[in-house]
Amino acid sequence: MIVDPRRTIYKVLMVDQEADAEIIHAVYRKLARRYHPDADPSAEAARRMREINEAYAIARDPIQRAAYDHELSLRRDRRATDRILKRPGDVPLGPAGMPPGPPEGSVLEFGRYAGWTLGQVKRSDPDFLEWLMRVPAGRQYRTEITELLGRRA
Repeated sequence: MIVDPRRTIYKVLMVDQEADAEIIHAVYRKLARRYHPDADPSAEAARRMREINEAYAIARDPIQRAAYDHELSLRRDRRATDRILKRPGDVPLGPAGMPPGPPEGSVLEFGRYAGWTLGQVKRSDPDFLEWLMRVPAGRQYRTEITELLGRRA
């Protein structure tokens, strides 16, 4: 079974990841009664029953379950080790690259100037700030942009 953080054995079995073996067994039996080929001969039920059996085989074995949980946690934490992300709290840089000069103002977290402050954008591309004031994404920066552009005029 593929370890996918969006589709885990726990979601297949409809139990919490912290559920103990008794609860997992009880839920498995209930699902098995519902999707067993004798109860539901459809192809969808057969597919679902195979999926439930695979998930239960991992969940009932403490060693396999621990290995699965470890692999699942690595998958969930994968983004923290991606090269594109900097230290926690840093914003990944957009296509514009490294910002010029010292930081001044709020940091943009989107678009080509992601990782740049509004003051750095003003020095390089004041027209972008004027555009940003008109779009919904820039609503939170309007007061600061007005102040920065007012200094320019």
